[in-house]
Amino acid sequence: MNDLVARFNALPADADATALQDEVYAVGKDHEFEPLRDWFKALYEVLFGQSQGPRFGSFAALYGRDATVDLLRRALAGEDLSAA
Repeated sequence: MNDLVARFNALPADADATALQDEVYAVGKDHEFEPLRDWFKALYEVLFGQSQGPRFGSFAALYGRDATVDLLRRALAGEDLSAA
């Protein structure tokens, strides 16, 4: 997730869903998640408390790149995201 934070921060704040999704996919590939679906499942479980969810790039584009980065950082810090 730290890698995803860094990659999202390297994108423009108004990056579109495709650019964001490409980075999520690249992180999973670079860290050799096999199957790649496990990477997405891990994101959904940590961030949303469920094993599946929306297309992550679309979610990040709608929620906002910066807000998504903040959500990822809060998860990395061990914050209970369900308590919001």
